[in-house]
Amino acid sequence: MPQIDIRPVENSQELEEMFYQRWLVLRSPLGMEKGSERDSHEDTAVHLIGICDRKIIASARLRESSPGLGNISYVAVLPEFQNQGIGTKLIENLIVKAQQKNLKAVRLMSRINAVKFYQKLGFSEQEKPFEHLGISHIFMQLEI
Repeated sequence: MPQIDIRPVENSQELEEMFYQRWLVLRSPLGMEKGSERDSHEDTAVHLIGICDRKIIASARLRESSPGLGNISYVAVLPEFQNQGIGTKLIENLIVKAQQKNLKAVRLMSRINAVKFYQKLGFSEQEKPFEHLGISHIFMQLEI
């Protein structure tokens, strides 16, 4: 397996490349336009990326959504790099960042097909499944 570095975004060019990678994985397959992969919380969030051969192949975001509660979102790994532990490393690194920020829990909105992935990392299902962007999702949370 090639060397994958997990680290924060370092500059505006990387941020734009990360948004494109995020769009490719999460929004393009749904027929959504570029720009739909962003929201109003980008400036206050921690963005982590996975780099392989100077290319962003994975990304995820953490932000504090309320006192003591973090929100993980936009977890995206290019298809050819999935099932290699990269998503796990992203989430584990975001959990460390959440602990450094003294957050007590992290929450995320999982696509139903990713529930087992998050359960292996200690997340538990909260509430009932719901539709978002035409895909069934469920909220999951991890106490830290």
